[in-house]
Amino acid sequence: VDRPSPHELSYDPLARYTQLAKQLKQQRGFKTLEHERALRTSNPSLGSLAPRVDRPSPHELSYDPLARYAQLAKQFKQPRGFKTLEHERALRTSNPSLGSLAP
Repeated sequence: VDRPSPHELSYDPLARYTQLAKQLKQQRGFKTLEHERALRTSNPSLGSLAPRVDRPSPHELSYDPLARYAQLAKQFKQPRGFKTLEHERALRTSNPSLGSLAP
């Protein structure tokens, strides 16, 4: 009996650690002081969250080259299995007849 009452912790290191582990565990979402300071300094003002002013409507593209490229990249992406005209011509000319595929 290394502890006189149930609310006291044991002096056995392994038992003491298992009893203290729940008390010393950090809560979910815990941030260190340095992390909170960084969040406070990088917090954007409400004015910077306003919509872009270089285009009047959301469906119009921006004139900023980087933003315009990012918006157009999805439209110019080739679908899966896309073949160029030269590739399709090569496939048509090298298409073997059914008789030559027999074992």
